[in-house]
Amino acid sequence: MKKYVWKCELETCGNEFKAENPDQCPNCGGDDIMIIEETGIPPMSDNIKKILIASFGIVAIGLIWMNFDKIVPTDIGEIKDGTITYTLNTVKYDNYFEIEGVDINETGLFVINSLSGDKIYSEGNEFYPCEDGSFTIKWEKQNNVEIKGKNKIKNFKLDKDAHKNACVKQLEILDVDVRTSDCNYSIMTNMDDNAKLEVSLKKNNDYIKGKLVWKLSEINGADYFYVRLDDSDQIDKIKIPSCIVPKVRKSVPASEVVASFNLYISDIKNNRTQFTEFLKKENSASVIIVYKGEEMQLMDFIMQIRTTERNDGAIFLQSLRLNESNVFYNSEKTKIIKLKITK
Repeated sequence: MKKYVWKCELETCGNEFKAENPDQCPNCGGDDIMIIEETGIPPMSDNIKKILIASFGIVAIGLIWMNFDKIVPTDIGEIKDGTITYTLNTVKYDNYFEIEGVDINETGLFVINSLSGDKIYSEGNEFYPCEDGSFTIKWEKQNNVEIKGKNKIKNFKLDKDAHKNACVKQLEILDVDVRTSDCNYSIMTNMDDNAKLEVSLKKNNDYIKGKLVWKLSEINGADYFYVRLDDSDQIDKIKIPSCIVPKVRKSVPASEVVASFNLYISDIKNNRTQFTEFLKKENSASVIIVYKGEEMQLMDFIMQIRTTERNDGAIFLQSLRLNESNVFYNSEKTKIIKLKITK
């Protein structure tokens, strides 16, 4: 028979003793006793207890992770290798059809009239046509999302009156144009002139009336543009295209411009191309030349000194000067805009 360590629970006693099945405490005779340890098994240390608890926890987390979609199902979509696959299923009702098997919000799914291309009114995953017809299911293309199933609904017929909002024109984002030179975004909708049009980077708040143009600095890492009319709960969204502002190349220092000019006037016949190509490379082929107090185009200057050289001889070229202080740039220092030639 196993023996146990018992303890008397009386505050005046507290005696601990070993026995198989005692009726009372051998010290005080009290019957308020309880088992605190089995003598056949050595007591487990606190460290061992902690190790066992941690081990069980790790195993449990691993099992939950491997079977997450079964334990906590998404109720739609199958996840495999980082890609979620949805399978469309359409159920028709009296004046609408319901699209099952897909997360409407995550995929940006919407439906258009196949004939007119107009977007139709929806409430969640329920879509309400204005009239009989055929319809096409569309969605936002994403690298980690695959949608299977039929995306055509043919010859749908209304069995009762259309929903009160079904024949109201639906707001739709048509496109987002990105100006790559500075990453400015222009949103185009089918209601650009509507005074109630609002745009936000968040679905549920921070809408700004009529703001269809955004700078990259304003986007601040957001993923979507959201548009709505201020008196409607209908929201359309579009993914913000990625854009990286190109690095601005600064023009060469004035000393290099002066060096190229001096090389040119040392032999205007053989070194002319060197000078013009230098300016072209610096995005400065349209540079203004100031010579004898007059402003002229580069080629006009070249023609004028070539004529002078023919008439007066090459020695006059030695008097032409271009100082670094007379090389002028645009405000961004990316382009040479003016050269002032002196004698």
